[in-house]
Amino acid sequence: MAIIKLSIIIPCYNAEPFIDELCKRLLPQLDEETEVIIIDDGSRFPYMAIDKRFKVIRKENGGVSSARNKGLEIAKGDYIAFIDADDLISEDYINCIKDKISKEPDVIWLSWEAFGTWKVKVHLAEGDNFPSWNLCVWNRVYKKSVIGDIRFNEKKRVAEDAQFIRDVKAKTIEYISKPIYFYRTGQDSLTKRIAQGKVEMNRIVYHYNHITKDMTFLIDEMKKVYDESEIVVMTNKNDIEELSDYALVMKPSIIYGHELKGEKTSLFRRIPKAIKTQVAIYIGNALEIGGVETWIYNFCANMYKKYDIMVCYSDKMFPKQIERLSRLVMVHKIGINPIFCDTLLNMRITDSIPDEFVANQIIQVCHTCRMKDWKIQPNYDKLVYVSKTASETFKEEGEVIHNLTYYEEQKRPLVLITASRFTFEKGLNRMYLLAERFKEQGLEILWLVFTNKQIEQKDGIIRMNPTLDIGGWIERADYLVQLSDTEAFCYSIVEALLRRTPVLTTPLPVLKELGFKEGKDGYILPFDMKDIDCEKIYKKIPKPKYISDNEFIEEQWCKLLGDSKPKGTYNTDNPILTVRALEFFGDLEIGRNIIEGEVLKMRRERALMWLSRGKVELVDADDIV
Repeated sequence: MAIIKLSIIIPCYNAEPFIDELCKRLLPQLDEETEVIIIDDGSRFPYMAIDKRFKVIRKENGGVSSARNKGLEIAKGDYIAFIDADDLISEDYINCIKDKISKEPDVIWLSWEAFGTWKVKVHLAEGDNFPSWNLCVWNRVYKKSVIGDIRFNEKKRVAEDAQFIRDVKAKTIEYISKPIYFYRTGQDSLTKRIAQGKVEMNRIVYHYNHITKDMTFLIDEMKKVYDESEIVVMTNKNDIEELSDYALVMKPSIIYGHELKGEKTSLFRRIPKAIKTQVAIYIGNALEIGGVETWIYNFCANMYKKYDIMVCYSDKMFPKQIERLSRLVMVHKIGINPIFCDTLLNMRITDSIPDEFVANQIIQVCHTCRMKDWKIQPNYDKLVYVSKTASETFKEEGEVIHNLTYYEEQKRPLVLITASRFTFEKGLNRMYLLAERFKEQGLEILWLVFTNKQIEQKDGIIRMNPTLDIGGWIERADYLVQLSDTEAFCYSIVEALLRRTPVLTTPLPVLKELGFKEGKDGYILPFDMKDIDCEKIYKKIPKPKYISDNEFIEEQWCKLLGDSKPKGTYNTDNPILTVRALEFFGDLEIGRNIIEGEVLKMRRERALMWLSRGKVELVDADDIV
């Protein structure tokens, strides 16, 4: 059996189609003395190698350091090379390296070139050094015995290469002056994502014109944060060589970072602070009433003790929606701050997901039956329909999870009740026809219609301004009336049955799926509103009872969302902070300009956002716990 001289470790995360192109370059070069180990770091779709000679190991997502460490555990070669899955190599990459392996150096340095949007060439001659900024493991091949027990720091998402290179003490070096590694660059570059705050990292920037020998306190400071932070030192003159053991030392130039220490400089650009949560729920525009808005509230009410949840919106959210959600979870208007989450739930099939989100998985929830030319945008990992009825109107395959319900004790109001936005399919004309049937048969009604639409008020129909707290009104009513063309789930019917209020409804296909029984849970009325026995409707129906399957639905969601370990970062006991404005600025959520020196109260998340931007200060520092 041949001895393995070279192990090539390739971390892979959602790298198709680039990795196939790389493997096609490697395949003709493979021999019995070389092994290629591909670590699939939890890709959304498991990577399938183009040839059985590529060893694919699949693991849960843990980042590139975790993937490389897994490769080091199983590598058998005397030497270790690292290739990034989206890069390329020359047609003689392996032979060039093996020629140098024969000389048994501690490390081999590779010449390389970048292609794509950024063009750069690093060609090495004997005795050359890499540029100070070029601290990457993919242009170095190490003797495995020199690496020993040293591993990549899995706490770092950036600069983990630099720490590994510093930790591995290589004495003898061989050079490959011909470029054999080709680094791919693109629009979504690492530099761009760092500047936007979309990389989980902490970069500390030190700036001094001259670092003198007596400034050894810098080394002590850097040692404390080295394992969890990337450190950059900008200086025109450095008299402490040891700094390079902990930081990238460079001449002053424009740089992005989270924290600036030392002397002030206009070259520093602050990276927006990321917001982190387990589950983010996104809705572009939250209306005064609606099934989607109810879904969000019911989901939060049932799940907020199991997960850290943040409800995000980009356009507008009705103030009362914000008010009731804030009692349970964080509410955030999309701005410049990136949002890291384990799972993103996108509420509307017509909403594009904002760039601010960085999610491990995206779940698209479909709350509607397919009408007109509606399509589900293909920007999700998993698709959830709120009913089988909804799923059958779309072609895309997805899982059906019924809506969570939430019961709250509320006061009871009157006789007939409807809550609707009265879009084209909601049956406004049928409401008038049904009111006429009652009038024709000499029966009086008081029909409270909660809507944001201007409707004609006649025959006992009373328009009411929309309210989110409609449950008590439903309990007080004799019937909940729902006259739509179709519904994907129909929260109003379910809520009425939960509150033991019978229902008058058109023959919706979803009624069977909801377990609705004629004469027991209410009555099904014809779409044309003709031949209706209003006397029968006026007779008492025993209070119906809706059997909720919340426990089963919660189990379905927990299976999708993964391990439940809420950190409890949202303080529901102290959602309001008092702040003082440090300068003049406009606040879109409050809806006016804030004057310098003004003291006002803000939602906790809003106040902390302005605090991070230096716009306000806390009046009572003890408020922030």
